[in-house]
Amino acid sequence: ETFSEDLVAVVEGGAEVGQAFSSMAWDHLFFTGSTVVGRQVLVEASKNLVPVTLELGGKSPVLVHRDMPVARAARRVFWGKCYNGGQTCVAPDYALVHEDRVDAFIRALQEEAVRQYPSLAGNSDYTSVISERHFQRLRGLLDEAAEAGAEVISLHPEGADLDCSERRFAPHAVKGVSDDMGIMQEEIFGPILPIVPYKTLEEACAYINARPRPLALYVFDDNKARQRWVMDHTRSGGVAVNEVVLQFISEALPFGGIGPSGMGSYHGVEGFDTFSHHRAVFTQSRVHFTSLITPPYSSTLSRLFRFLTR
Repeated sequence: ETFSEDLVAVVEGGAEVGQAFSSMAWDHLFFTGSTVVGRQVLVEASKNLVPVTLELGGKSPVLVHRDMPVARAARRVFWGKCYNGGQTCVAPDYALVHEDRVDAFIRALQEEAVRQYPSLAGNSDYTSVISERHFQRLRGLLDEAAEAGAEVISLHPEGADLDCSERRFAPHAVKGVSDDMGIMQEEIFGPILPIVPYKTLEEACAYINARPRPLALYVFDDNKARQRWVMDHTRSGGVAVNEVVLQFISEALPFGGIGPSGMGSYHGVEGFDTFSHHRAVFTQSRVHFTSLITPPYSSTLSRLFRFLTR
């Protein structure tokens, strides 16, 4: 409504429209979505050498230190996990919790579930899963994990009584997960939080580093030296300390992934630079000395170069 179509245009459509866009010769192509589709976009764009910014996602971990009060960590983690029904690229995907604090952390999550959402059914604060396909995908992830021996824990008393026709998926925690489960292989994009126990901080960071680099890393620890140590020994697109999701909102910070979680960044001045071409312009003055650097080269020039570079 504000701009003419030659300046701003919106085209809606499904996968076929996205594929068509990816194959066109744009000045710049920005894509946000899954890592799988991001790879396809990059391949198509490369055929026209179109520069691409990919904001993907992946499995963003939460690392809760043993000394961190679990109630504080659980309050922020649960909020971020259920914000928009967990359907955000920066949602906490799984939590690394010290083995001595796992049960206490889950109890704190259950308390937060009731505090933040006294009811789930008919509560406009708790949104639905976007489609039936994704709703069934989330159910499948839980069912597969349970069949493989994981412990699925409902975080809300209404969890078993929700009307599936509204596609409201109750929040769950999952203990005893393993790498071969789908819940630990794909981005969850829903209110399911796998809990992975660890013994030492080194072990937790090694677990993160053994997996594709995430879009976000969430560190819950009041010790600044340990915060710094974790950031020095891991890689991620961004980091939030004692918080989740809000690094995405700050216009003072560049936002973007690394490796499988994306390439390039935007927000604030970085966004302006991303969608700009820094065009270099050199203008020669009327008085110049380029004759000194064009052949035939004289012995005087050689002596000058030796003098300047010695």
